[in-house]
Amino acid sequence: MFNIFSREKRPEKAPPAKRKVWPVLSTQQIAIRKLSSVLANEVEFNNVEELSRIQLEAMKLGFIFSEKATKVLARNQEIEVEVFKVLQSLVGANKAWRPFYPNFPKQVRNAHTVELFFNSVAHYWTDGQWKPQYQKESRLPLYEDVQFKEIGLSSKSDLLTVFNNLLSSNGSLAEKDNEIIYSLLNHFEEVDLLKHIPETIPFKETMCQLVAFALELGYKEIANIELSNTTDLLRIATGLSGGDVSLAENTRFKLKRRYRKWLVKNLELAISENDVKRHSNKWKRLFHCLHIGTYADAPKSQAIANKLRNEKLIGTNTVVEEALLKKDDSKILGKLLNKPGEFARRLDHLLRIFPIDKAIEIFDSFESVVGEVDTRVLIQMLGHFRHRVVNQSGNAVHGTTEASHTRVALPKGQIANVKVLKNQLKDIEPKLLISVVSLIENTLKSRFRELPPLGKVWIDPELKKCPVPIQMRSAAEGLKIIQRGTRLPMGNKNTLRFFVHWVGKDIDLSAAFLTEELKFHSEIAYYELTRGSKDGYKAVHSGDITDAPAPEGACEFIDINLDSIDTSKIRYIAMDVRVYEGLPFPLQDANVGWMMRDELGEAGEIFDARTVEQRISVSATSHSCMVAIFDVKMREVVWLDLIGSSNYLRGGNNVASNRFNIEDLLEASLNFHQVSMYDLLKIHVDARGEQVSDDNGVTTRFDREMIYSYESILANYL
Repeated sequence: MFNIFSREKRPEKAPPAKRKVWPVLSTQQIAIRKLSSVLANEVEFNNVEELSRIQLEAMKLGFIFSEKATKVLARNQEIEVEVFKVLQSLVGANKAWRPFYPNFPKQVRNAHTVELFFNSVAHYWTDGQWKPQYQKESRLPLYEDVQFKEIGLSSKSDLLTVFNNLLSSNGSLAEKDNEIIYSLLNHFEEVDLLKHIPETIPFKETMCQLVAFALELGYKEIANIELSNTTDLLRIATGLSGGDVSLAENTRFKLKRRYRKWLVKNLELAISENDVKRHSNKWKRLFHCLHIGTYADAPKSQAIANKLRNEKLIGTNTVVEEALLKKDDSKILGKLLNKPGEFARRLDHLLRIFPIDKAIEIFDSFESVVGEVDTRVLIQMLGHFRHRVVNQSGNAVHGTTEASHTRVALPKGQIANVKVLKNQLKDIEPKLLISVVSLIENTLKSRFRELPPLGKVWIDPELKKCPVPIQMRSAAEGLKIIQRGTRLPMGNKNTLRFFVHWVGKDIDLSAAFLTEELKFHSEIAYYELTRGSKDGYKAVHSGDITDAPAPEGACEFIDINLDSIDTSKIRYIAMDVRVYEGLPFPLQDANVGWMMRDELGEAGEIFDARTVEQRISVSATSHSCMVAIFDVKMREVVWLDLIGSSNYLRGGNNVASNRFNIEDLLEASLNFHQVSMYDLLKIHVDARGEQVSDDNGVTTRFDREMIYSYESILANYL
């Protein structure tokens, strides 16, 4: 239509990170988020009019209450108010949804180009203060099929089960779930919580965060969980200082005297030169904060601190790296056999750099310790080596360089900053690759056989489209928390509606359209408000807003007519959100998501909570986010929530300036190559059950709803 780049501005850098202050969520918030339930005891209530009112209010938000839950809410106004407040926030109904053009989408679709142009120019010239005054027209009621989300009734004991599941999870937890752990520690007495702490907390970050919480709240018995190494103490100190216990980022340590005494006492019992060397820079800062030289009863810690200060520490990684340069396999194995997890992570590298005879010896050595490798690491290895088998040609020659291929890495930390790796790796002998895969599978089956039998089992084939939820650390808070790379059905409705709401300066909502070959085709954005048949699809933008003052903020929408898309030209639609001006997303309270609507999206309110498929609060401290990819051909959504680039080549941080990065992110989203939930559960069934093709009369049923209960997978199947 037209291009407006004259308003070029730049996003602002985030201010220095403040110490994380953990909120205390109410028990109702936790019950609704984790149990899809209202927390209360059963009551009797027979006022039909009041019961109907409660149910109708819930249906407006896309929910429906069970009979027991409805009676509780009708009887208790305080619970009713709190529950509806939580439900509204889940779907975004607690925001003010007033787009630039109030009669979107018809108003923009029918407007003359000149009208749209001069409205935009006037808005930009006044720094977002001027907006056209249009009368909002009445809209037809929305009559569409809605799949309501049921809310039941649960008790306080169910929250303790949630507590146990989260602590039993063998994988990183979303930040919201760490908030839930902290909140449950505040809501229950220590004696009750102790009964629901598993004998072993398998994931170190979760264990250390729990101990940090317990120390803060004065729960001495919980804080006395047995620690296994020096790094555990570093994580706890980081947690007590409000930092990231994954250790992906540096922390400014600030510890109370009682925390310092506790840390030094436990450090003296567990300190290891190798562990200190691994995180040497962090330990230098922590030793300084601890005033380690003032503790006469910590001679070992003082000695290692002095060595660290004088650069005299030598860790396992240093020895291994030096041995790698010399191709000294004996020294490498001498170190790695004592570190099975590290051996597992280095296995691919070792197999491809040594000649085949040495590679076989390395494989045999790994086989001797594979039983000590954590299940979570084995699952990650299985996905990697299976991809190797598929990607590598059948006539590959060990040690030669294969064709370039794409690999994807999601770095540790709180930011979903995907890395697209396009490089060449040397081939591994095909028979050796297959042996590695078989070894991992057999090790997992042997491990799973020790668990209770599953009987006859049905596994929903849809679970093949969901990766095992191992990396949930940076998963955003939202209506649903799911693993990146999960494919969800779009349904058969015709209009796909994107939305964004924020409070601050200028955030832009865009849709990028790409071909089947993953090449950029075109976009709909603030500088291209409409697209027609000549473009290969019909789409419309609700208008650009460049100022979003509190308390109401601002919003933007995009409607895409799915039936209008020429699938010979376009296969994928990327939902793209960018900070054009202002602070990163979390500091502008950015919420994004999408709805599915019938026909042309004219009926009902522009934002109707009943039709919201997903809503998230963008948590990444960044200026761009690819929320999801929509596969038009397969009618599926690929969930992403990934950080993109923020280039300013053409008039600012927009899609036009970042089209090549969008292509890379799309390629990454289709190349995660992780083990699926189906594959994991299939290994369990092979080990301790019998798989059947029909779900009638089965002992165990794994349906697609497991996609939304990631902690259950992490706690019970990893």
